[in-house]
Amino acid sequence: MNQKSTIFTISVTALGILTMVFILFFNYARRNVDNNKFTEITEGLDLNFSELPDTDISLIDDSASRSPFASSALDALRKLLAALAADSFALRNEVILRFTDETEYNVFLKTLADRNLSLLGSSDRFMTMRIGFERYGDLFGELANLDPSAYEVETNFLVSLPSQPGTGDSPGAGEGAIPFGRDALKFIGIGKGNLEFGKGIKVAVIDSGIQEHETFSEKNILEYDLVRDANGNLIPIDSNNGHGTAVASIIAGSDPRYLGVAPAAEILSYRVLDNDGYSDSYTLAEAIIQAADSGADIINISLGSKGDSGIVRRAVDYANDAGVLIVAATGNEGANSISFPAAIDGVVAVAANDALGQHVDFANSGNNLQDGGITAPGYAVWAAWPEGEAVSFSGTSASAPFVSGAVAAVMSENQGMSALSAYELLQNHSNEAGAPGNDIVYGTGNLNLGRVLERNVPNITDAGIASYYYDPASTELGGQPNTAQVVIENRGTTALHNLTVQVKSGSAERTYNVSFIPVGEIAVIETPAGFSSGVTEEGLPVSVTVIVNQNLNGQDRDVSDNSLSKNIELNSSKQP
Repeated sequence: MNQKSTIFTISVTALGILTMVFILFFNYARRNVDNNKFTEITEGLDLNFSELPDTDISLIDDSASRSPFASSALDALRKLLAALAADSFALRNEVILRFTDETEYNVFLKTLADRNLSLLGSSDRFMTMRIGFERYGDLFGELANLDPSAYEVETNFLVSLPSQPGTGDSPGAGEGAIPFGRDALKFIGIGKGNLEFGKGIKVAVIDSGIQEHETFSEKNILEYDLVRDANGNLIPIDSNNGHGTAVASIIAGSDPRYLGVAPAAEILSYRVLDNDGYSDSYTLAEAIIQAADSGADIINISLGSKGDSGIVRRAVDYANDAGVLIVAATGNEGANSISFPAAIDGVVAVAANDALGQHVDFANSGNNLQDGGITAPGYAVWAAWPEGEAVSFSGTSASAPFVSGAVAAVMSENQGMSALSAYELLQNHSNEAGAPGNDIVYGTGNLNLGRVLERNVPNITDAGIASYYYDPASTELGGQPNTAQVVIENRGTTALHNLTVQVKSGSAERTYNVSFIPVGEIAVIETPAGFSSGVTEEGLPVSVTVIVNQNLNGQDRDVSDNSLSKNIELNSSKQP
């Protein structure tokens, strides 16, 4: 037997295997993810390798490539790298390992100290670990010895404060937007006499932490800090980091200058954002789980991510199963997509309006608004800030806590009511806005806590003009390109009869009669938009007024919403 020939043959074979592994590994650059399956990327599409982490393929040793599950590990790594290439918000040099076998999970966790990986977090409940590593070769080596049926690799995503309205890629509120100042509580239907709202209700604020302020002087806020440095040590909160303080003050502040919606609510603070305003999906999920386990009734999340995280979805399901209502901001990019977790089923998505109830340009819109979301004050509302200060606070970050506080108020005023039932009442009694019915811009409408609190008070007459709605795209599809919809709403507690509605569009004026609107319902008038005359540089001026026949209905108790004036921008495909 020729030993040298045999050795040469083995060497050639080994070199061939390593070459095949090398080729397979870099195949990820020609593939993309589609429902966890790979399809060939169309010719000409080239991934930007400069934004990928160093794959250090040369550090994968021969023993790892010959491990029993090397092929599966290579596939998992290829999927991970493709996901990183496709999403700039996916975090590099770390993964979330979700085990499907408890024994494998416990063994891996116990032996982690002997591996070239670091434990950044673990959840026994979900058999999940957040794992960090320096080299992708080390991750491959560990996965190559794991049965692929026992684990799944998930991407961890960046979580951050919503963009500041009017800066960077975020638009401002829009021309004609009216700031709230100190009138936000009046807008949602409450004034003096709300100091006991929220009593006995726990609201968790997952944010940047809550700092001392006189608006919380009579409140014992429980603080849970999940922000750590690379060595696991707590990072002190910066005195300028006031986002969480402002959010909490809208929910439960007691300072009369900027009173919260539910001042008597108990606040649990979960700090997940560092002093630069960043966190990650795993830490967010951890805070959701801890808040649910601590007995929170409501969780407020005024932050978001572009990444759809599996562990956050599982945390949301866990909290929902425990009866916890999660309320989250849609985001401030002015986009037609909602940030996560507000985009997740089971989370209340909250957009923003101004002091006239108008949608503000920066508030993101999307499906989860139409499927059960709502809109609340979010433009220049007064809120607390660290070191005894107050600020004019804008964004969907401000809108979400108005809804959280309103849910707490309804619960405290209806002992034994669940958070979900309280929110459903707020949905059913919100002020219609935008397109008739639920829509992707306003959700169910504008928050109105006062209507819920007075729902059982008899004989309240209140007719309101909800909107003058014109959308060129939808009207053309309906075959009526020059038709607008005037929406009148019964916001009282008694039926409305024979209302007169006057509509002026450009130079044309028309009068309509609405014979009957049941309590809490709307009536829709189809009316010509009147573009043939009266169009200015600002668009088409329109106005609507509803006149209540007092002999039939009694006196309208709030005439401020009996008229509406606006300009229709003819080049806009969306008229909120």
